[in-house]
Parts: sequence; C-alpha cells; structure tokens
Amino acid sequence: MGTLEEIKKNKVIAVIRADTPDKALEFAKGCIEGGLKVIEVTFSFPRVERVIAELSKIEGILIGAGTLLDANMAEKALYSGAKFLVSPHTDEDIVDLAKSNGILTIQGALTSSEIVNARKLGVDMVKIFPVSAVGGPSYIKAIKDPLPFTEIMTTGGVNYDNFLDYIEAGASAVGLSSAFLTKDKKIKLDTVIENTKRIVERLSTIN
Repeated sequence: MGTLEEIKKNKVIAVIRADTPDKALEFAKGCIEGGLKVIEVTFSFPRVERVIAELSKIEGILIGAGTLLDANMAEKALYSGAKFLVSPHTDEDIVDLAKSNGILTIQGALTSSEIVNARKLGVDMVKIFPVSAVGGPSYIKAIKDPLPFTEIMTTGGVNYDNFLDYIEAGASAVGLSSAFLTKDKKIKLDTVIENTKRIVERLSTIN
C-alpha cells in the first residue's frame, strides 16, 4: 500500500508538538500505543531529527515531518527517515525534493486557485489550516463540490468532537494534536493513550 493510500485508510494523523525530544517521543509512543498508525512530527523543537529517526524504526507505523518551511528543513526530515513531508504553505522546492525522492507531500493551500496550483506542482494532498477559522466542515464540502478529486487534510480547530464531521464533509485525513493531551494541554502518557483509544474507537464507527 502506498503512502497516500495508507493515510486515507487511517484518516487520523497524530501531529506531535513538544518542547523536547523526550516529550515528543512520549507523545508519539502514547498515540501509537493507543492505536494510531500515522504520525507527523513537527519541526518546531530542537533535535527533532532524533525523534523522527527513532520513530521510523517502529514497524507498521508511518512517520512524517511537519511545519517544513523550506527545502533545507525538508532534506533533514527526509534523511531522518520521514515518509511524508508537510508544510503550512506550498513550496515548489519542497515539492520538487519530495518528487525526486518518491516521497508524498502535503502542502498548505486554501482557495480554489491555491489548491489547483498546488496540484499542478505535483502536491499529493493539500492541507487546509486553520480550517476552523475559514468555515469548518462546510468549507471542506464547498471546496470538494467543484474539486472532488482533491485530497484534503484539515488541521487547526479539529478535535474529538468534530473530527468525524470533517471526514464526512470530504477530508481525506485530519490532523489532531491537542485532542490527545490533558485539559491544560500537557503531555501525559496515560492521558495520551486513553484519548487516542477514544479517538480510534470513534473513528471505527465510519470504517
């Protein structure tokens, strides 16, 4: 199964943000233990490459890198073992790097023009962020009506209560992050595992 098909099958991507590599690993491993198979580690803390490298050794888990702002970041992610590359914007250099290495790329786009242009560059999936600020599920449905062939990932305001709404509106995948954490947004292993299991159980109702 290819990377795109794997993401579409699993539908939920755990987006890992943390202050340290150890906390990021705790976060990611909690999501994996809870039953998720697709993990995106953001380039937003020191030594993130170590986290990607360690997680990429786990059999049956698809590891990607997010918050990639330029080709230099994307190269580091690629060489650390990332199997897909995610950016908040559309960057032609990142797309070219991904294509030349046979790696899937998810790039930020919002309007119909931006989405069509991203597809022309070879982007595999577009990331609409922050989706809650631009209309939520209704916006995804409005975009998918004229552009049904577009693969969409949604992040930003997607949570336990509404993530199925985005999938039902046409999103191929959703990115969740704070949904796994404690109420005060702390990374606590037991809580991450418990919240992940709840998300996986809810996801199973549409699979």
